[in-house]
Amino acid sequence: MFKTKKKVLITGGSGALGSNIKKILNCDAPGSKELDIRDLKKCRKAMRKYKPDIVIHCAAWTDVARAEKNKKDCWDVNVIGTENMVKVADGRRFVYISTHYVFDGEKGDYEESDTPNPINFYSLTKLIGEVVVGQHPNTLIIRTGLKKDGPWPYPKAFVDQWLCSDFASKRAPDIVRASLMGRLKGLIHISGKRKTSYALAKKSSPLVGKMSIKDVGIKLPRDVSLNNSRWKKILSK
Repeated sequence: MFKTKKKVLITGGSGALGSNIKKILNCDAPGSKELDIRDLKKCRKAMRKYKPDIVIHCAAWTDVARAEKNKKDCWDVNVIGTENMVKVADGRRFVYISTHYVFDGEKGDYEESDTPNPINFYSLTKLIGEVVVGQHPNTLIIRTGLKKDGPWPYPKAFVDQWLCSDFASKRAPDIVRASLMGRLKGLIHISGKRKTSYALAKKSSPLVGKMSIKDVGIKLPRDVSLNNSRWKKILSK
């Protein structure tokens, strides 16, 4: 369990990352009915009620395939919701959880200085969220990759897509560490080792089948592995 004198508010407390953060950090995590990030008035009300020193913004639309057919819903959560929360944070430390999917996957091993180039709508909304957050002071953008703990939710996994993802329970501690580092601002990559989606899936579902990103009807990046050498250097100090 992490200890801090700071009051922490997280959005998306029932999600893959938020639910794991709640296990290791004393924080407030109101449900989506109370804190609907799409509703500016509810965002303001939550800030007045919880009076956080730090906001960790985990709430997001993460279904890549459904985003292509439900663009408004995805936009309202990932862009409008993010804009609402960073606005009401009003200078408090604000941590935005972004994704390795902001890259096109043409080369992999992406550093913080590499140029994003999203190739699907979900990725675009997350990148726009980065831009929105970056316009405010006292903010940290964390690019990462994670999956919900438990059995792989699909019968097959990609053998030709390379990620830096791990399960959320493994990623949460480093997310919390970075969030509590008040002097750490700007952009940081926090990731695991480069692996295929299939290799990750087999960790929890040994009998998972194989498939290709060419088998789905949306554009998916081939290699979005992140270079996290800067984060490792920070931890080594």
